[in-house]
Amino acid sequence: MIISSESTNTLPQSQPVVSILLKSTTQEIEACFSTFKELRTHLTTPQAFVEQVLEQQKEGYQIHAIENENHQVVACVGFRKMTTTAWGKIVYIDDLITSESCRGRGYGTLLLNHVLNFAKENGCSQIHLDSGYNRNTAHRVYLKFGFELGAHHFWMKVNK
Repeated sequence: MIISSESTNTLPQSQPVVSILLKSTTQEIEACFSTFKELRTHLTTPQAFVEQVLEQQKEGYQIHAIENENHQVVACVGFRKMTTTAWGKIVYIDDLITSESCRGRGYGTLLLNHVLNFAKENGCSQIHLDSGYNRNTAHRVYLKFGFELGAHHFWMKVNK
C-alpha cells in the first residue's frame, strides 16, 4: 500500500495528549512485547522478541510507541527507511499495532501521521505496508488515511 502525503488526521479532542517514543533499548523493546504479540502471535517470549528486534535494527528498523498514563505501551509502529529500484526512497511499515483494549481511540492514525512526518523529514516519496487480507478494520483505516491498494504480495517458504 502507498500513502499520499496530503493526509492530516489528528487524535480526537477527547483523548489526552500522548507522546510517541522511540523504543531502542532492550528494556524499552521488551515493554512493547505484549502489544506486538496481539498481531504477531508467533512471538513466543519477550527475550526472543527483543533478539528479533535487535537484529532488525541492524537493517534500520525502529519501533515508536504510545504509552498510556500508567506508562504501559498501548500502540506501536515498527518501520524502516529504504531505497528500492521500484519506488526510490520510501518508508516501509513492518508493524502497526494498537492493543485491542485501546482500539478506536485514534492511536493508529496518530502513529501513521508520525511515520508520515518521518518520511517527509527524510526525503522519502512514499510509505508502504502489507496487511493481511482478513484485516478489514485496518484496511478501512489505511484507505481513510490515504493509502492506495497497489499490489499483491507473494511469498514462499525456503526449505533449508
